[in-house]
Amino acid sequence: MLLVTPGREEAIENIRKAASEGRFNDKTEPFDPSPDPAALKADILDYVSKLGTPGFKLKNFAARAIVDLWIKKWSDGVNEIEGMENLDAVKGPAFITSNHFNPFDNGIHRTMARKAGRGRLVAISQGTNFVMPGLNGFILRNIDVIPLIQDASYMGGAFRELMGKSLDAGRFILIYPEQEMWFNYRKPRPGKRGAFLFAAEYGVPVVPTFVEMVDLPAEVAPGFHDVKLILHVLPPIFPDPSKSARENSFLMCDSDYNARKSCYERCYARPLSYEFSPWDIAGWIPAV
Repeated sequence: MLLVTPGREEAIENIRKAASEGRFNDKTEPFDPSPDPAALKADILDYVSKLGTPGFKLKNFAARAIVDLWIKKWSDGVNEIEGMENLDAVKGPAFITSNHFNPFDNGIHRTMARKAGRGRLVAISQGTNFVMPGLNGFILRNIDVIPLIQDASYMGGAFRELMGKSLDAGRFILIYPEQEMWFNYRKPRPGKRGAFLFAAEYGVPVVPTFVEMVDLPAEVAPGFHDVKLILHVLPPIFPDPSKSARENSFLMCDSDYNARKSCYERCYARPLSYEFSPWDIAGWIPAV
């Protein structure tokens, strides 16, 4: 089950326009917060300073319990994971990449990590998620995440320290090369190479995944069918030790996108084209 929040028609129109203009990494959510960068950095540094404290551990436990309940009730009984055998080649930590279409689409990746015996997944999360109100904001702030903001001193300092600790602990780190969430958008989008530069610098593989979305008969909200997710775990991509981190980042970024593109075309039995159609939005029942 996917959550349907207000503003979906506006988000879909923003997706249509952005796709037609080739802006595949732009925001399309109409109600995303736009905090002052300095204030956001202060909030993020405050968050980082509280990691590991009793108060944070309590919030983390609560956030994980809510998501685990959501997965058990709505996800595990419907959704599927294919290609788990591709994780056999990954003996240590890795970056997991995926298409991004829902605030909680990482639930199925958390299930994947547990089934692979890797424990709790860590997700890289846009800093703006940390100022979202309500239950969504609480979960996004407190469920094993590393905040990402456009600030050089933070990215070179606290961000890398948190990422390094997770990798040293052998964790899987989920990162979205597409950057922004596009609501229920079926198609893989070209990604940014930051994730692959991290992987190359740390000498760890990237495991591409692609989430296929299948419409179900039931409606979860007016104008939207429920959606089943099928997570496809694809063969890992390893950095070439004979090449520089920069060279690897370009090669791995291309390989990651091509793997998702091929998976999309295999799953949906159609070539990838970015010409927009209502089918691009899983579950949508457009008004006539």
